[in-house]
Amino acid sequence: MPGVRVGTTTMHQCAQCGSAWLAPDVFASLCADRESRGLLASAVGGTATPSTVAHPQRVRYVHCAVCHGIMNRVNFGHSSGIIIDVCKQHGVWFERDELRGVLSFIERGGMEQARAKEEAQRAAQQTPSSFTDSSLLSSDLLRDSESAFTLHHDTKQNGLAGVALHALLSALFR
Repeated sequence: MPGVRVGTTTMHQCAQCGSAWLAPDVFASLCADRESRGLLASAVGGTATPSTVAHPQRVRYVHCAVCHGIMNRVNFGHSSGIIIDVCKQHGVWFERDELRGVLSFIERGGMEQARAKEEAQRAAQQTPSSFTDSSLLSSDLLRDSESAFTLHHDTKQNGLAGVALHALLSALFR
């Protein structure tokens, strides 16, 4: 497939089938740069939505153009409905109209909506847990029946130190 340069984006495109190949770094910068997306979208034609992207009746696994390994099929943005073929090391393969669909999905704010949905799901999965740390509480408070606290916390985001500080402040300012 011949290389094609559109603005700062270098890609390979098949004139016969309309498929395209982008290196991972090129695709990542394309997703982040609105101007490059606009140039490429006008070069590959109008907008496409998941309903206009052709989905073959039979699932077909594509081999990477570089390492020839079987590529992973991924629903772009986890919610676009556009299935793309990805080799994390070497690139992304787009069947006809998939690249237009992905560009349109990004332009419509699909990535921001997908991130917000994932954050909401993560927040909903957080469960309360009991926390009692005798090293943080005085002996008077330990005798008190309210020395165990129920906290909503995210140890990945705040760390255990943040959880301990929250417990201490809750004990002091009741």
